[in-house]
Amino acid sequence: MKAYSILITSSPYHGDCAQRALAFIDGLLANGDTLKHVFFYGDGVYHCNNMMLQSGNDFYVYGAWESLASTHNTQLLVCITAAVKRGIVSQQEAAENGISAVNLTAPFVQAGLGEFFSELHQCERLVQF
Repeated sequence: MKAYSILITSSPYHGDCAQRALAFIDGLLANGDTLKHVFFYGDGVYHCNNMMLQSGNDFYVYGAWESLASTHNTQLLVCITAAVKRGIVSQQEAAENGISAVNLTAPFVQAGLGEFFSELHQCERLVQF
């Protein structure tokens, strides 16, 4: 049994990255392995935008991450610097900067790179999508 960290760096609109990541996660959990966390970095932070809406029969990436978090109690960590650079704003950033809209909410949690690197010490495998 291995402990995994998943690193998401590509946009949810770039091919089938999200579907492949979630299928990989389903497989590792079915195998009895552990998912310690998912870390969203770079353009990967766009997965965390709660203003994305489901349209038609398209894959609803935001809902899929929400489901993963609630079903498996998975930490969804979002790089705070990458997020604010791309307009993904939590309640704290909105309040500090006088912004009325918030688009980063639970189950996604802000984290710094230092926290991500510390969490990696508990993992035996890092897989990037």
